[in-house]
Amino acid sequence: MNLSCGFSVDWHAPIVPGVSLAAIPLLAPYADLEVALATHLVDANLLLYKFNGGPDLRLEKHVLDEYGDGGFLFSLFCGDDGSNMTALSISIKGWAVRAIKVYALGEPGDAVTRYSYRGLTAESIGLGSLVSDFIGFTELYFDEAEEWFYSQSDYGAIEVTGWGVPLEDEPQQVVTAICVTV
Repeated sequence: MNLSCGFSVDWHAPIVPGVSLAAIPLLAPYADLEVALATHLVDANLLLYKFNGGPDLRLEKHVLDEYGDGGFLFSLFCGDDGSNMTALSISIKGWAVRAIKVYALGEPGDAVTRYSYRGLTAESIGLGSLVSDFIGFTELYFDEAEEWFYSQSDYGAIEVTGWGVPLEDEPQQVVTAICVTV
């Protein structure tokens, strides 16, 4: 796909801590992100998008203030019954992409999980993996207030959550959301 912005959103693209997720580069200018997203719009009336290799997602929220702060929130489109599940969020600050977050859809074993983001880290860790799988590559710090785990800076900026508790309490918890950030 020939894009003037240089990237296309991909549901199977690798997760690169501190660099990119879904092939969306961190620090990409907002204007480039708009161009990339526009190429994936499949129904303007319903605000449906189909990213490379992914399911139909509905743009649920797009807010940007005069300072270039805000973002996008995409959900798996399940109809107009209000049961849409958040799949992807992109945070913008100062007119640039600052964080990209993907969420596991459904519970393990649900048919809908097949629509979850499929990209993996270089170590083959992604949504549905054990949170503890990261321990072999980076130390994780758990923030009890936020209920997220944060990697060491030498690994790259990545945040993951499982069941909202420390690994000591639930060592077998699975990754339910992943965020790369600057």
